[in-house]
Amino acid sequence: MISRFVPHPLVPGGQLQTLVAFAWHEASAFQADEQIHVPLDDGDELVLDLNHPQFPLDPCPLVYLIHGLGGSSESAYLLRLAQKLTRLGMRVIRHNHRGAGPHGERARKIYHSGSSRDILKGLQTVAQRWPDSPLFPIGFSLSGTMLLNLLSWHRQELMDLPQLKAAMSVCAPIDLERSSQAIDRWRNKHLDAFYVSSLLTQLLRRGLIEARSLPRTMPHFTLREFDEAITAPLAGFRDRLHYYESCSPKHGVANIRCPTLVLAAADDPVVPAQTVLRAPYSTKVLVSLQNSGGHLGFISRQRTPQGDRRWLDHCVISWIRISLIV
Repeated sequence: MISRFVPHPLVPGGQLQTLVAFAWHEASAFQADEQIHVPLDDGDELVLDLNHPQFPLDPCPLVYLIHGLGGSSESAYLLRLAQKLTRLGMRVIRHNHRGAGPHGERARKIYHSGSSRDILKGLQTVAQRWPDSPLFPIGFSLSGTMLLNLLSWHRQELMDLPQLKAAMSVCAPIDLERSSQAIDRWRNKHLDAFYVSSLLTQLLRRGLIEARSLPRTMPHFTLREFDEAITAPLAGFRDRLHYYESCSPKHGVANIRCPTLVLAAADDPVVPAQTVLRAPYSTKVLVSLQNSGGHLGFISRQRTPQGDRRWLDHCVISWIRISLIV
């Protein structure tokens, strides 16, 4: 069983949990042992960072980590987890979405919450290379949304991946409209600004939009306005509402056939707890709604068996170990 999360007394509430976890990242540099290039059907390419364990388990689990919005394979939580998992004998893939990471300029299209086929292509590539390794995809934040969509939209293709053992979604928006409204609140303006700044910088660097074509108000856009003006049209949706409605996992989680853990926090400033609890999940989905933890926070009162206070990391490790023997 996975232990319940008890927050550190100096980090009470979802806002502090979120901010402290981000600012106090404790992640050292962790260079990839190898990079895997995954060609996509539309001519774009994904770049996956691979780290091998020095002493692999037998069979060696293949843990596929997928970063959140505005992140990359260099995101602190992915680096931290990759180091811990490889020390425990597991092989780790750190996925870069289109445009993310140091090689992201090669992609000419954007990623969004409906880009589930990109993740599928990455999983198929690594499963073909390691056909005997149990496969564990883990999506964080928006990638948790993408992973849930993958599990519900591509059930037939996933049947051809017998290595897929279980999946985990962490702090994923289940209802995109409700999550965007939450981000738009005044107390979350710092999060709103971070997401828009990260996405805007990435698109300008890649030349997908030009600075001179942007309205003067663009630097002050909310994420909702950004999705209306940029994400929806570039991704082929009519508008923001069409995008949000088409890609919200709440419509598909009843169809999931892979054992899946949905981990969330009741005080997440980005993901309203009611949207997590009210979704009509299939019997293959286990929902773990912790009383606290914020958005990708989970700084705990007690040290974990890994020697730090990163309960989220410990939860991931425990879940993989349990899934291996079920």
